Amino acid sequence: MNNTNGHIKPDVLVTDFDRTLTYLYKDPSLLPELANKIRTFYGGNFYIPENYLDSETDGYKVWYKLHDIAIRELPQTVAVEINEQAENIVADFELQIVKRVGLFHDIPKVIRNLRSNGIRLGVVSSNSTPVVQFALEEAEILNEFEYVRGRPYPFNPKLIKPNPFPLNKALTDLKVDPGLFWYVGDDIVDMVAATAANVTAVGVCTGRHSESELIKSGANLVFQSFINIPEYFKV
Repeated sequence: MNNTNGHIKPDVLVTDFDRTLTYLYKDPSLLPELANKIRTFYGGNFYIPENYLDSETDGYKVWYKLHDIAIRELPQTVAVEINEQAENIVADFELQIVKRVGLFHDIPKVIRNLRSNGIRLGVVSSNSTPVVQFALEEAEILNEFEYVRGRPYPFNPKLIKPNPFPLNKALTDLKVDPGLFWYVGDDIVDMVAATAANVTAVGVCTGRHSESELIKSGANLVFQSFINIPEYFKV
């Protein structure tokens, strides 16, 4: 493949979703709202000690912890049913938000640009697969992606990033050499997962982490945003 600024132009570029192609939770009230929904749901199914997780405002972290408590403390069939209902609550919450916020400006144009340059595209996200598919379909670019995978269903918090499992699965499913695979994300967990999967880790500064934090966590390249990536190949 072509060399670009010292890096190999990828055959496959796989990207994260939230804070990379969109920003679901830019409104700071939303993650605490999700946390309250999850606490209320699980609290209606088993006892949650008073003040447990009260200081945690990230709805996903609350979900992961209560998901695992259900697995440990409840009969398997009961835990599976409760956790599936919680997954549906989270997915519906994500869907309502993505309907409001859509994708970042110019993302559809950039996606079409990358495809026109012969780069195969995919998404690996910790959001729900149907939610990611919905957002791409609404932007009329779903057919540009060869591979779209969200968090595992039934959900298992141990199999999402920074675990390289979803990227290793993408490598296998897409039948691509790790050296020709870029993973683009905004978070340090994206960089850690990409490094562990032995693919090129590409950071974007549209999330919660700075360029230096992304580099420290393993980023081989960093862009201000996803829309800057096509410019890199014009050398």
